[in-house]
Order: sequence, then C-alpha cells, then structure tokens
Amino acid sequence: MVEMNTKPLSSSVAPVVEYFMAHPQSHQGPPMLYQSFSELDRSRLPDVIEGISGVEDMFIEPNEEEALPSGERNSRVNTRISKNQEHHADVMLGLLYLMVGGVDEAHDLVLPYSLPEDSEWGGPAVYNSPALGSACYSHALVHRTEGTHLGELGLCGWDNARTWFEETPQDYALFDKAMNECENLYVHSSFTPDEVSVLEKIKGGRKWHWGTTMDLFSFSEKTTAIREFCTDFHNKGIMMLKS
Repeated sequence: MVEMNTKPLSSSVAPVVEYFMAHPQSHQGPPMLYQSFSELDRSRLPDVIEGISGVEDMFIEPNEEEALPSGERNSRVNTRISKNQEHHADVMLGLLYLMVGGVDEAHDLVLPYSLPEDSEWGGPAVYNSPALGSACYSHALVHRTEGTHLGELGLCGWDNARTWFEETPQDYALFDKAMNECENLYVHSSFTPDEVSVLEKIKGGRKWHWGTTMDLFSFSEKTTAIREFCTDFHNKGIMMLKS
C-alpha cells in the first residue's frame, strides 16, 4: 500500500477510484509510448483525471494546519506535505494514472523512486526513498500491464515486471497480501480439470508466489477462465496499493 501518513485526500481522488472500479484494467494493455511526463498527451485519458494535475491536487489543506518545520517542507508550491509524504504522493499519483489507463504517466512518476539512476522519462533519481517499496511494486504493475508488448531493454512487459518484482524489497507488505488474494481467487474460481492441471503445474505444488503469478500471466490466453482470473488478480493488485 502507498503510505500517506494519514494526510487527508481531496475529493478529486474518489472519482478516479470509482472510474477504475467501473472500468477495470485489462491485464494486457496497449503498447507503452515511452515519453516523458510533460510530453504525454493526457487528452487521451478519461476526463475524471483532469481534476488532478499534480500532487498538490490530491490533498485537503485545512486552514488550521500548522506549517511544517522548514526542514520538512518539500519543494512544491502551495502544499503542506513533508518530503517523505511527497515521495509517497508521487507514487500514489502514478497509481491514479494507472487506474485510468495512463500507464506511461504512472511509469514516469514511479521511475525516479525505483530506478537508482537518472532516466530520460523519469528525470533525476531519488535515492533511498521511503517510497522505494511502493515505487518498485508499482513499477512492476506498470510493466505487467504492458504485457506481451516489447518495451524497455527490448524486453516484453511481463519480463520487465519480473525484474521489478525482484527489485521490490521482499519484506514489502503487499507481497503476502497479494499472494493471499491470488490464492483466494484461485480457490473460488470455476476451472475445468484441464485448467486446474495447468495452474497446479505453474504453482509447482506451493502457494502462489510473485514469480509463479508471472508464469500464470504468460499462460493467460490459454482459456477464457484463466484470462479472467489474471485480469481479476491484476486489478485487485492495483487496488491494494490504494488501500
């Protein structure tokens, strides 16, 4: 989950989440554009995201809130969030873009906090960020959405997703939560005996692990039921970051 330290979210966030709930993402999205945030044409996205042009639009700013000490203020204009919160807020903003199909926007926003080097799309790297776990995990979800399309380093999205799940600190809380949800979905899904045989072979006689879930996605087009299972799990994984 993206930790916001109880900073109250503005009313502009709820419509984005509601849109996502009504229009869940496919586990196999379109090819990514690989453009910087400022170059992307956001008119291609649904109107619901227009109310959030940046991190400063995501929070309620109570008049009675005392200003943070100067050492804890961030570099953004007219916002009262700490540097710690700013990192998490950027990742959460990326998550909101991902919810409405802005995969490239999401990629650009999480890149500085997950990639330990400057990049063309994300800009200067932010080292030792408190948002590292959420950023790497979100980065993995971005490339999982990219699916079979070729992207960074000439790899398909699912292979890039494996890389970013590997980069995510293995004690990151969402790993266990997501795998438990995958197991729950699996138990309550209606698969044919042949489909169960395929899935059990992927699982290797163990509980689901992020690695075996990526193997699962590679088999997602085998049957309609497996494809729907992957889509459900993918969307629940996105929603868990918001929870």
